[in-house]
Amino acid sequence: MKLLLAKFKNKIVFYFYYFYYRNVDVGELLTPEIRAKQKHTVYDLVANIVHDGEPTKGSYRVHVLHKASGKWFEMQDLHVTEILPQMITLTESYIQIYELRKDSRTNNSSAEPS
Repeated sequence: MKLLLAKFKNKIVFYFYYFYYRNVDVGELLTPEIRAKQKHTVYDLVANIVHDGEPTKGSYRVHVLHKASGKWFEMQDLHVTEILPQMITLTESYIQIYELRKDSRTNNSSAEPS
């Protein structure tokens, strides 16, 4: 995973050159002291928000993971379409929402790149 990390006082900004939708381990970004206190450091993408159009106008669409089925859906207004997770990595994301994984798969080292 290639990323640029910037720190501003109490905030951290990540810019991913290539992003992953599963198995994002942020443990390597933590100091050893903080890492020792964290039992879990692996995250999975659960939502992706995309803005299409000019900055002052345009439209939004969202990709959402239906956790019970493991399927991804794209929603725009009242239109809902099932999509492949690989399609998410082709978008220019506006906001991504990751969920901390707390199950036995946490130590899985095989990330899925975009």
